[in-house]
Amino acid sequence: MTSLESLVYMSVAVDDLTDDQLVAMLREARLRNEALGVSGLLLAKGGRFMQVLEGPSWSVEDRFAAIERDPRHRDVRSLSRERIDARRFDGWAMAFGNPTDTEVRDEPGFSTFLTERSGLPTELAGSPADWLLRWFRGRDLLDVPEERITLARHAA
Repeated sequence: MTSLESLVYMSVAVDDLTDDQLVAMLREARLRNEALGVSGLLLAKGGRFMQVLEGPSWSVEDRFAAIERDPRHRDVRSLSRERIDARRFDGWAMAFGNPTDTEVRDEPGFSTFLTERSGLPTELAGSPADWLLRWFRGRDLLDVPEERITLARHAA
C-alpha cells in the first residue's frame, strides 16, 4: 500500500484575484490533482491561501514544490506534515471568502467551509490540519504579524 501524506501550507497571493479567477484555479487544480492522485482543500481569504494536500508522498511533494515556484504566490510556508492512513478529502474542493457571484456556489468542488462553519470531514477531527483550517477560517489575516501564525503558539 502506498504511504499517504497530508501537508498544510499557507501563502500570500501576489495579486488580488476575482471570483472568476478563483473558479478557473479550482477547475485547473481539480484536473491536475486528480491526474496526480492528490486530493485536498484550498481556502482563499483576504489575499491569503491555506491548502491541504493529501495523497502519495511523491505527488504531494511534487505539488508543493510547484506551488513554491508559482509566481502567483509569495511567502509559501509549510505548516504541517503528517502521515495519514486514509484520505480525509474525497476529490478536490475550494472555498473562498464572500464570493460575489451566486453561480460560484454551484461550481463542482466549491466548499462553503469559510461561510457556514461546517463541512470538514469527521475523520479530520483533532488533527493539525483540522486545527489550522479552523484557525484560518476564524481570522482576518491581512494584518496578522507572521510570528502569530504558528501552531505552537496557539495549540493548547
